Amino acid sequence: MNLVQQYVYLDLDAVQAVAPQQIEAYLRDTQWVGDEALATGLRAWARPGGEPLPGHLRDLRTIPPRQASLIWPGYVCAPTVRRRGYTARVEEVLVLLGLFERRLASDVLTDINATLTT
Repeated sequence: MNLVQQYVYLDLDAVQAVAPQQIEAYLRDTQWVGDEALATGLRAWARPGGEPLPGHLRDLRTIPPRQASLIWPGYVCAPTVRRRGYTARVEEVLVLLGLFERRLASDVLTDINATLTT
């Protein structure tokens, strides 16, 4: 199986408009669990293990003795405050979530921008 690299173009204004609270709300709504604070302005989020692998990740199982059927604990590092490098961090989160959800990063961005915080 060949893996194809996806080139991503994101509207920087839309990326910059995302508030850290929107990212947090989206991650919570999509079953990520807030983990420890890694550094000032960053927080780790984990996808708990034990849930079935998404179909596109199940297709990558090629070594029979090591074929996993449950998801690994996935991790993403999301910004909690706007500071230097904020836009780049948000882009990383969008690309990672897009790969994990098998969606375009721009679609994830649209969903995050539509997320209302309370």
